[in-house]
Amino acid sequence: MSTLVSLLRFSYSKTHFLRVAFYSSQPKQANKKNLGKVVHVAIIGAPNSGKSTLINNIVERKICAASNKVHTTTKMARAMYFHNDTQIIFLDTPGVVTEKEQKKYKLPESIIGACHKSLRCADVVGVVHDVSNRYTRDSLHIDVVSLLESVEDIPSFLILNKVDKLKTKTQLLTVIRNLTNGLIAGNPVPGVDPEKKKFCRGYSKFSDVFLVSALKGDGVSDIREYLISNAKPAAFHYSPTEWTDQRPEALIVEAVRAKFLDFLSQEIPYNIKVDLEYYEENEEQNKITCFVTAECPTERLVKLVGGAGGGRLQQITSHVRADLTELFKKPVAIDIRLKSKTKPE
Repeated sequence: MSTLVSLLRFSYSKTHFLRVAFYSSQPKQANKKNLGKVVHVAIIGAPNSGKSTLINNIVERKICAASNKVHTTTKMARAMYFHNDTQIIFLDTPGVVTEKEQKKYKLPESIIGACHKSLRCADVVGVVHDVSNRYTRDSLHIDVVSLLESVEDIPSFLILNKVDKLKTKTQLLTVIRNLTNGLIAGNPVPGVDPEKKKFCRGYSKFSDVFLVSALKGDGVSDIREYLISNAKPAAFHYSPTEWTDQRPEALIVEAVRAKFLDFLSQEIPYNIKVDLEYYEENEEQNKITCFVTAECPTERLVKLVGGAGGGRLQQITSHVRADLTELFKKPVAIDIRLKSKTKPE
């Protein structure tokens, strides 16, 4: 573990990462039927830990809807990244959800099994953990640990997100010790005596640990290179021109829903039903035009969501337009209209 010690002592910064070991075996040579190399990566973690933001930064597109509230992602979605002869397929999953949360936030029933489904499709599992929350930074979510233990034969790595919020290297090392139970790739973390100290807050079988700031993009390119170098020979599952398995219409709806979550407080945005009424892609003009309706439970909420003079809705629309333009890599004209589920009194 001398590499770990030296990294923490000499090279730690907001943009550096920590790695130990991943696959011990080298990829086999591809036969004539294989077109390249492929790796399926399931990204799991507690709600709002930064899973979608991390994937978006790695694939360099805002494919996965992200906001500052929990349960933005409500179903499993794939995001693809190509580099030369290698295909990385990310499986973005909802955060771990209880039945109580599913009912509280009016989430689809399928959300509960989404994490389990993604794990069954994965070659490797990445666990994103937000270290900025001092109440939860030193322990993994109990359901995340349970998921990992159910597929302990699949290699897994830990991604510490928002490490720029930690003030000292000592604090960082303490977090790493707790989340890995003092073991990384079967080796003790420096400063831990397994015979004297028992850990019960994390997972003992992580092969690697990365330090990143997903929102700023710091460190995420190292994860991309890491996965590329460990992809296995296989036929491509998607063509090089595909970057998601989601239809454009679904991506637009999720982008709008995510912005409502960002701009509205408490549970209000979870009660808004977003529908795409019109979608057109003009290839000659290289432009997308769409019209979205957002149905609120009452007329009072329509006025609240719209804001004074419709100012808030204009802000939301502007931000959605910017996100969709970055997503599709072309101009997007979008109109969002609010309506009430109940008729005005």
